[in-house]
Amino acid sequence: MGILDSLTGGGSNKEIEELRREITGLKSQCKHSETEKNLIHQKYLAIIDKTHAFMERLKILVGTLEDKFVLERCWDLLDLAFGIKKGAIYQCTADGWVADHYVGFKDDEIPVIPLNEDSLPGYVAESGAILSLAHLHKQDDLAYLERRGVIPDCKIVCPVRVEGKIEKLIIICNYAGNVFTGEDDLDTVAMVATLLGLVLNNNKAIATQKSEFDRLRKLFSSMVAPEVIDHLEKNPEGIVLGGDRKKIAIVFADIRNFTEMAKTITPEKTIDLLNRFFTLVTEIIIKNRGTLDKYMGDSVMALFGTPNTHLNASLAAVQAAMQIQRAVEIKMPHWVAEGFPKYGIGIGINFQEVIVGNVGSQRLSSFTAVGDGVNLASRLCHAAKAGEVLITGSCYEEIEDWPGAVEERFGVAIKGSEPVTVYSLEDAPGDKACCPQCGLPLPLDAKFCGECGFRRA
Repeated sequence: MGILDSLTGGGSNKEIEELRREITGLKSQCKHSETEKNLIHQKYLAIIDKTHAFMERLKILVGTLEDKFVLERCWDLLDLAFGIKKGAIYQCTADGWVADHYVGFKDDEIPVIPLNEDSLPGYVAESGAILSLAHLHKQDDLAYLERRGVIPDCKIVCPVRVEGKIEKLIIICNYAGNVFTGEDDLDTVAMVATLLGLVLNNNKAIATQKSEFDRLRKLFSSMVAPEVIDHLEKNPEGIVLGGDRKKIAIVFADIRNFTEMAKTITPEKTIDLLNRFFTLVTEIIIKNRGTLDKYMGDSVMALFGTPNTHLNASLAAVQAAMQIQRAVEIKMPHWVAEGFPKYGIGIGINFQEVIVGNVGSQRLSSFTAVGDGVNLASRLCHAAKAGEVLITGSCYEEIEDWPGAVEERFGVAIKGSEPVTVYSLEDAPGDKACCPQCGLPLPLDAKFCGECGFRRA
């Protein structure tokens, strides 16, 4: 006798069959429940994957700094959420609403929406409310907007505000549906539209700041050395008082006997003379990647090796000094012919470790170099004769292969320091690598000078 029979006191087989059927049914239900569980699990995994992809695209959109990519990335975000088959992003213009980005329209049939059009897009543009076709069906006062205008099949229209004004419209005509279960379509579109507006607003602010910086850069480029502006632009944290020790070449150039000479001409003529001299010297310094430090009376101070770097700062400084002397020599006959007195330039160069940085106050500071090395270069300049370039021993050690003539002078008395050995340099022999008209550096084989327009025959 079986167990079931014993429990039922030898009961009928009918009850046994019923129990078996119930067990089979329970097994089937368990299997069905397991299948449903797996389907739900797969569904939620798909939603998680979509959500992750959506968030990644959202981060890309928020981080976009170039306008040309913004709409494309915004649409990518919308398409991921809705599977858009037809739609567009429209921009407000004086001629109407024009499509900036679109899908599902033929290229030659993308319509321009007239301003104040009596349609769903026109109503959204005017009211600033996000609307869908479902809204029109529920609100009798808006039902008349359905299937009107140049895009009669609109399903969703959402405004995009930039700086508080409606500048764009997101229009969706045909889509597969929102992949985020439980979310309202309009909430998703509104979120993307808000992000698009913020990104466009930020980009506009960045563009405005850049434009303002370019304006200030242009303004200050006539007052501050361009390389200093470049340095500060790349290192804004560097606009603090203080400096660092650095070995650089310091150049001083000034007009000999300027005080006596200025007595012979009018103040206006004196200013004109200085402006011509400073213009010539500044161009040469910049072309040799030096830093114009300052103008002082009739003299110029320049730095080589900061903030620009040079393979050989001393050589760059000496080459610039030679070009200055040649340029002044070439320009002088023209200046004399215009009524200016003839004069010569003395130049002194030192290569030494000094303090380089911003000196002044919190309100006003300047990028410069200070130290004994600067003073020595200045005093060497005062000791140089008209047309002469004097350099210190430390500078000469950096250019021992100088091709021009070199005169070594021992025990030269320099004001404020012990007698020092200095070197008087002459330019390299041969053709002068400068423009015969304006005197600025010009390659020997160049046929045209970009500074003054001179052309070789």
